[in-house]
Amino acid sequence: MTLAQCITAFKGVQDGKRALWDVGYHKSRREHWGIKAPDLDPIVKTIVRQSDESELLSLAKQLWETNVFDLMIAAARILSAKKIKGSRKVWLMLKNFMKDVDGWALEDTLARSAWKCIEEDPKILNELEKWTKHENFWWRRAALIFTLPFAKPGRDPERMLKWASGYAADREWFIQKAIGWWLRDLGSHNPKRVMKFLEQHWIQLQYVAKKESTRKLDNKYLKKIHQLAL
Repeated sequence: MTLAQCITAFKGVQDGKRALWDVGYHKSRREHWGIKAPDLDPIVKTIVRQSDESELLSLAKQLWETNVFDLMIAAARILSAKKIKGSRKVWLMLKNFMKDVDGWALEDTLARSAWKCIEEDPKILNELEKWTKHENFWWRRAALIFTLPFAKPGRDPERMLKWASGYAADREWFIQKAIGWWLRDLGSHNPKRVMKFLEQHWIQLQYVAKKESTRKLDNKYLKKIHQLAL
């Protein structure tokens, strides 16, 4: 499919009223078409099915560069397609996309592409570690969101927990939310490690991080959390 064909397909499912709501919800300054995920996803799947990897990378780049929120989401979802393998080329494209990220939706949609790139090249973690000091908090947040698979069983979470420790005193709500998200996933199978983190940083953490990080903890650990809160 050409860019023009893609845009025509997406315009066919735009929703003006939803677009206005989206602008307010995302506090966005860019154009929105109000396309709902159930309408956007089938078009993305058709694009992926009809195109090879090279064509998909080209279309993703072109869709992202429109600066239309919905088309940028589509671009990120194209990059996450199984047909596109994690590679240095994809990682460099993703990093270029990051320059335009100004909200959680774009960043979270890019995360799946980041995950497969890191799987292919673990040295990317060295780059992400530098992001933890970035002046733009969306880049700092990405260091945690892009490494969420390391919170799963069988992975070593310590490097990312060190990053999260450095974020504990950060007042930015989205950073605190990301800390909580990371700890929540880890807590589903390693509550002891989550408790150790919370014991070290409870006073620094904001409410959203505390709430999210304790979601997967059972009553035994929640009693200990209650003691921390006293």
